[in-house]
Amino acid sequence: MALPNYQDIVALLKKGATIEAQEQIMQLREAALEFQNENLSLKSTVKELRDTLALRDSLEYQKPYYVGKQNRGDKFCQRCFDADGKAIRLQELETGYWRCLKCENDVMDANYKDPSTDYGGSGQNPTTGY
Repeated sequence: MALPNYQDIVALLKKGATIEAQEQIMQLREAALEFQNENLSLKSTVKELRDTLALRDSLEYQKPYYVGKQNRGDKFCQRCFDADGKAIRLQELETGYWRCLKCENDVMDANYKDPSTDYGGSGQNPTTGY
């Protein structure tokens, strides 16, 4: 549907067709409201995209998790970030062993020592002697 223009409305008013002119003015008002709503929606989308880009720029992947570029101590879940775009902070349960409380993913980094293979530094299992 084509929108009425200013000249068409003026011409209707000069002819005395005020009802038709009012109808066209109402069409313009409705269209203006639709444009305003669309504009707000587009602004919201642009903000979300900018926020997503800013978040991506603030993190860096260092296997097995993302770390903050500003604060290297911040560790974030790779699964949540890659799948959902959410920066969910990992919780360190023990040295090198991290858990995401959102997706319950467990992550072990290079600092993790598996307690089932740690035999007090002797290198031998005290039960088996090996």
